Amino acid sequence: MKKMIVLLLLSGGIYAQEQVFYVQRYCIDEEPFKQGECNVSGNEYSFVFLDTHKRTVVFFLTATKMKYKIVDSGIFAPDRNYTFYTLENEKGQVTMRINKQNTKIEFLYPNTHVYLTVGKSTKAVN
Repeated sequence: MKKMIVLLLLSGGIYAQEQVFYVQRYCIDEEPFKQGECNVSGNEYSFVFLDTHKRTVVFFLTATKMKYKIVDSGIFAPDRNYTFYTLENEKGQVTMRINKQNTKIEFLYPNTHVYLTVGKSTKAVN
């Protein structure tokens, strides 16, 4: 019985995270911005963890981990194919956009734009 309870607790922790995006490729465009160009690109270990219930986003980009609180979200008015999230941490605010197909994520920092091509994710965003 104890093993059953432990397994339930462990599996509950796995499913507490609403969505995990596995990044296949990243492209970092630094100021001055040039549409479609990358100053740095690659396909190293990168993930985006999105939990709309806890209102958190954790972004692992290679060896860097960034944690954010979601302060606002909605449909991106200029392109209704994207959902936007306004994120905030101790360093300031950033805008994150995710397309409806969950294949592209953008982190739009003031001096840097990070474009992610995403593979399979663990769950769909509700």
